[in-house]
Formats: sequence, C-alpha cells, structure tokens
Amino acid sequence: MSWKFWEKKKEGADSQAGKVKKLPRPKELPSSVGRYLVVNLKQDPDWVWSLRCVLRQREAKKNEMDIRIFDVSDAQVKGVSVRDYDSFETHPGAILFEGWYDKISHAAEIHRKTLGIEKGAA
Repeated sequence: MSWKFWEKKKEGADSQAGKVKKLPRPKELPSSVGRYLVVNLKQDPDWVWSLRCVLRQREAKKNEMDIRIFDVSDAQVKGVSVRDYDSFETHPGAILFEGWYDKISHAAEIHRKTLGIEKGAA
C-alpha cells in the first residue's frame, strides 16, 4: 500500500481503459450562443437567457463544443434529471436546441430540436 498520496500516479494504458471521461454539469448559455439564438433564430431574449446548456468537447476539434440547450422547468416537469450532456440520451424530447459552437472564434450553428409550440418566439 502506497502512503505517498501527494505523488501523482502515472497514467498507463491499463488505467485509461476503465476510466470514463467526466462531462461538465449544466451551466448558463455562452454569450455567443445566446446571441445566435436571439439574432439568427429570432427567439425572445428574456426566455433565451433563462435557458441552460450542457456541453461536450467535439472529438475532431479542440475549441469546438457540442451543445444541447434545455429549459430547466420543462425538464423538471418531464422528470428529466440533467447531470451532463449524455443525460438526454433517454429523454431527447427535453432538448430545445442542439448544435455546436467554437469557444475561440465564437462561431455557432444551432438548430431547433423539438417540435410543437414555439416558446419565446417573437
């Protein structure tokens, strides 16, 4: 048993096999994404800034993030517990918008995901 807890263990191939990459928790919309929803998709700004998002880094690009946008109150009504990006795999109907954005260039491409009543439409 090693008591040197202050020393960092070396990451080997065998330790990576059982390790799952942890995804970030829900957070407020990045400003470039909120701006895209208001300007390009003509959504109500007051409603847009009350939404939350979950992110996942894209595999091919370092600065690009996949994003799923949802309404916290709608998710609670539907019984969806949103912990990270993968929480929507079993409840895709709770996603309002989905797409990607670049943290550096602030470029974004977001699409409306759900069908039905358009909340916040101007």
